[in-house]
Amino acid sequence: MIVKGSDLMLFEQGTSSTYTAFAYATSHTLELTGDVMETSSKDSGKWKANQITKLSWTISSENLYSETDYDSLVSKMIEREEIPVLFAIAGNADSDNGKPESGWTPKANSGYKGNVIISSISANAADGENATYSCTFTGTGPLTKVTA
Repeated sequence: MIVKGSDLMLFEQGTSSTYTAFAYATSHTLELTGDVMETSSKDSGKWKANQITKLSWTISSENLYSETDYDSLVSKMIEREEIPVLFAIAGNADSDNGKPESGWTPKANSGYKGNVIISSISANAADGENATYSCTFTGTGPLTKVTA
């Protein structure tokens, strides 16, 4: 089943262990990377051999600017606060009608979760266009698949 981009969202875990979608999102990107260490030897011939050592991950988010949401994220960055997040399909996704009255909720037992810090945030205010902000979240430990 192909997932629509509008249905895949970034959620922040609140104090009551419930998840809330980041507001006014237009795009999210989850990226995993690995540090590569060369392991070539005389046995490798003309091709290098490599292995992955450390893993890391980031999530970037593009959002329409909301003063409350932007201020909250700037505050969390200044405080160096770790944020528990979930990258998942919205269980109540409806691309035709938009956000449900009760808000988006993640699909049960799906997605990837972990803790992040905000490593960058920037606001963009182009003349004649909607103001936006971009935020990069860097994982501070493992990214784990939600299974139950």
